[in-house]
Amino acid sequence: MKSQKQTRKRGVILTTQGFDKLMAAKYEAESCENCDKRYTLEALSYRTGLDPDTLMKVFSCKIRVDKQTLNRCFRAFKLQLEPNDYQHPIQNAIPPSPPYQGGNMNPPYQGGNRGDRIDWHETPDISVFYGRTEELANLKHWILEERCRLVTLLGMGGMGKTCLSVKLAEQIQEQFDFAIWRSLGNAPPVQDMLAELLQFLAADTKINLPETIEGKIARLMHYLRSSRCLLVLDNFETILQECDYGVGYYRQRYEGYGQLLRQVGETIHQSCLIITSREKPKDIALLEGETSPVRVWQLKGLQVTEVRQIFGESTESSKLVDFYAGNPLALKIVYNTIKKLFDGSIYEFINQNIAVFGEIRQILDRQFKRL
Repeated sequence: MKSQKQTRKRGVILTTQGFDKLMAAKYEAESCENCDKRYTLEALSYRTGLDPDTLMKVFSCKIRVDKQTLNRCFRAFKLQLEPNDYQHPIQNAIPPSPPYQGGNMNPPYQGGNRGDRIDWHETPDISVFYGRTEELANLKHWILEERCRLVTLLGMGGMGKTCLSVKLAEQIQEQFDFAIWRSLGNAPPVQDMLAELLQFLAADTKINLPETIEGKIARLMHYLRSSRCLLVLDNFETILQECDYGVGYYRQRYEGYGQLLRQVGETIHQSCLIITSREKPKDIALLEGETSPVRVWQLKGLQVTEVRQIFGESTESSKLVDFYAGNPLALKIVYNTIKKLFDGSIYEFINQNIAVFGEIRQILDRQFKRL
């Protein structure tokens, strides 16, 4: 009687500590040796001597590889593989993702599940929302169908970027495991913002946060790869400089946000970061493209048909759209002024020949500062 051989699962995966260590070393090498440009999968394959499929398994932290493979990855970045850097996963504890065969290097989305971790506590009230049907349809196509990783809503002040980002997030949140909306209006340091995002994505469990920005970004990328996450950062222009130095440059000590954008835009993952801004960050300008996973939507004013939902059917409504280029905030201010001072008569307001006044002047002044 032949004794049956007992099969055993071989192989290990990176721990969170090991993944963070490897990613931090990779980012440092890219900064020091590659002019701050991200390594392609082919470049990493050449550096480590491992084929791209094997590297994808390593970075997924889900599919088993042999310990020697991890050693080669670590040695390629002058690191020593230690016992705490890897683990033997429990069989079937984490279902491995199927190998990706597509051309744009995005993992396939298995989604449709309702996100059960959503944090909208900073979002403004958008119970009154007009138009933007075309914008919402195109943005949803970018994110859900074309799998864009980084989307920028760009436009002058008052154009409705914030409201559009909230409406968009509400309409697609069911396609994500995690969803969080945050404002940068008070210019929080990147270390604080990353810590807050990581704590949220850790599902309120106690975590030991890496001390460096690079380490925190590496940890965040781990979550963006392992889960389908939707992140929205509003008012991104507040961390950009207001000066003649150049367009899209960061304020001193806020350069870490640029690192975040580059990693989200260039690294393989299954999540999406949406930012709103009056000014295009320089990193977005370098990454965006019509077929790139990094896209920019230039938000324009409301159409006449949409404005008439506010002011009613009249030829004067069309003139107001021309005066204010369909800017929703300016139109809202004008609407209150017409209602209060001109008894609701658009005709009487137009006859005053004063298009710029009070709060509208302040909107324009703030915008001119960003030119």
